[in-house]
Amino acid sequence: MSQFTWKDLIQLNSNDKSYLSPLSCMAHVDVNAFFAQAEQIRCGYTRDDPVVCVQWNSIIAVSYAARKYGISRLDTIGSAMEKSGNKLIPIHTAVFKRGEDYWKYHDGCGSWNKDKTKRIPANLYKVSLDPYRRESRKIFRIFRKYSDRVEKASVDEVFLDLGKLCFERLLTENILSEGSDNFKGLKILREVFQQGEYNLESTLPLVPEELKLLNFVGDVYNPENTPLIEDWDDVIFAIGSQIIGEIRKDIEDSLGFTTSAGIARTKYVTKLGSNFKKPDAQTIILNKFVQDFLDGESFDITSFWTFGGKIGNEICTILKTPETHSIKFIRENWPDGPQRLHNYLNERISELSNSDEIHTLDSSKTEALSRKLYDISRGQFLLPLNKKPIVKSMMSNKNMRKDSCCNIIHAISWIEVFSGELTARIKELEQEYSKLIVPKTVVLLATTLKKKVYRKSGHFVHSHNGITSKDFIQVGTKLMQDIDNEYCGSSNSSFYPLLNLSMTISNFEIFDTNKTIVDMFGNHARILTKTNNSIQEVNEDTQIESNVLFCKSCNLNFETNKGFQEHKDFHVAQKLSDAMNGISENSKNLTVGERRLLLNKKRKYPDRISPKFNKKSKEKGGSTPGILSFFKK
Repeated sequence: MSQFTWKDLIQLNSNDKSYLSPLSCMAHVDVNAFFAQAEQIRCGYTRDDPVVCVQWNSIIAVSYAARKYGISRLDTIGSAMEKSGNKLIPIHTAVFKRGEDYWKYHDGCGSWNKDKTKRIPANLYKVSLDPYRRESRKIFRIFRKYSDRVEKASVDEVFLDLGKLCFERLLTENILSEGSDNFKGLKILREVFQQGEYNLESTLPLVPEELKLLNFVGDVYNPENTPLIEDWDDVIFAIGSQIIGEIRKDIEDSLGFTTSAGIARTKYVTKLGSNFKKPDAQTIILNKFVQDFLDGESFDITSFWTFGGKIGNEICTILKTPETHSIKFIRENWPDGPQRLHNYLNERISELSNSDEIHTLDSSKTEALSRKLYDISRGQFLLPLNKKPIVKSMMSNKNMRKDSCCNIIHAISWIEVFSGELTARIKELEQEYSKLIVPKTVVLLATTLKKKVYRKSGHFVHSHNGITSKDFIQVGTKLMQDIDNEYCGSSNSSFYPLLNLSMTISNFEIFDTNKTIVDMFGNHARILTKTNNSIQEVNEDTQIESNVLFCKSCNLNFETNKGFQEHKDFHVAQKLSDAMNGISENSKNLTVGERRLLLNKKRKYPDRISPKFNKKSKEKGGSTPGILSFFKK
């Protein structure tokens, strides 16, 4: 029998818990040399052309065709040109020019040019990554076409939880080339599932012989050349490899980008798999080969994402791991569970604390760390997809050079650049999340050559027909003028030139574009549909205490019952008037938020009828008085 149960299989169909199933199938897909590929495609070069993407004098992406010259991102463009014998094809990123709120390419221009007129001076321009974010959105849209179980890890990589898709294909679709209905074993499995004739705790049947013929798309890591499909996890991985193969082909056919992918049970192993063979490759790490993969391919603890750099090196020092095969060392030295590893970590941290050695590990977090190390060394550390929240802030920034920002005119010119960039990024987010996003706060930071930082913040006000760069320019200019007036006087001649200038927007208000006005203002929009009984409930704002006639809403006392009743009738009329004629400025039925949204006098609405027009209309006569005119306060 199989080592898996019906519960394991059914759990794949869960949106939230599929990653916990022993049959879980995850994938990581990475675009190869993304920036360089984007420029190669844009400029019409082939994959054999040695394209590099350049920012000022630095190389930020190297195509695989250019890597044959031994070039890396550590090279300057000058040294890279020498290595290649001037055979490289350098392409500079798009840039904003000081004083312009839009970016553009200057193809053929860059620091490698002997002609000084064809160079892009860093003191007058700012790099724009908008073209790459735009291509990233196109790629991400293709992933979302196939599944909503996608996590955007960065601009050029995603994680996918394939559990639900694999489950659906296994039990409903034609996954065998000759037609699944002709194969008895798979047909029986589907009938049992469809009729519900199974116990969740009972084991699955053996894999039918016909399913052992399933093809994997990509390279299966198989160091011992054993049969690939033996149990249901192998079947799921075969189906998952086919799905990822289809998605990657769609991306290449539609947009021209090649990708590399890793398929495994956990996110950590998939990321190692996608980096295992490049470019344009797909590696499948079956559960039965995970430890062979981790031990046999020169991976170490520092190879795992989140364990690179200083933290990974510090863990290796504390655990006294060998220089190589640290994953195997951890697995073999602490085989009985994470508790012993936890105890050892605490002992070593205590020893280091009593010595002169510096460490940053927090002893209060060693329990979680030991569990993670124990699981990750076995390739079984489980993580769900991360549903990333919409960003809390955005910043546009410029490190100044030479005479980049010598006076307030220059500063405002850079604010125009920041405004264009931030506007574009908000539009990108709105498209990605299908929501309206409005920042409420703008912060401007100016840093002088003496590293003094000056800060001003203000409220962001925009036109009713959407955010434009002019809205940001207006706020940013006001803040810069305030900083200049306050800090750049005759007593502070060292304020300019600036070392850095940045604009940050935050405190986003987020509106669902699919909501109707009824959804947003439902309580007031529904007032006409209420019954007479519910309309009479308007007296909830009034109360009678100790024979005192008092209205809480208006904070008024009444001497006679007649006057009190007339006042209550006025409240009823006011709500009816709001419902029939729209909200007025004097309405008592608005919350603070609704009043700001609807009646903010600072906003201008050119498409509305002006007060003068209304006044003229009333002077002509013939208009019907509002319902409020018949009632007394």
